[in-house]
Amino acid sequence: MLIKMSEINFCPFCDASQHKILLCKGYIFFCKECSKFFKLEEVEIKCPKCSSIKIVKSDFLSPSGEAVFQCNSCKKSLAASEFLKANK
Repeated sequence: MLIKMSEINFCPFCDASQHKILLCKGYIFFCKECSKFFKLEEVEIKCPKCSSIKIVKSDFLSPSGEAVFQCNSCKKSLAASEFLKANK
C-alpha cells in the first residue's frame, strides 16, 4: 500500500499539522514539532475461522459496547479484541 504525504494530515503523537511532517524514507516519517519518527503501514487482519482478509465493521456493538467486525466470506462476527487476539 502506497501512502501519500497528502494523506498524512497530522502527527499521531502531538497532533502537529501536515506541514510539520517530513517523509524520510519508505514509510518512515519525522515530526518536526515533537521530534519523533513514526511508521505507517497497513495491518492485514485475517478471519480466525476461514483466513479471509475481507473483514468489515458491523453496524452493531457487542454486549460490552465494543466494536464488532464481520468476515464477508464466512459471516463470522467477533468483537474487535477477539479479532486482534486471534491475529497475534
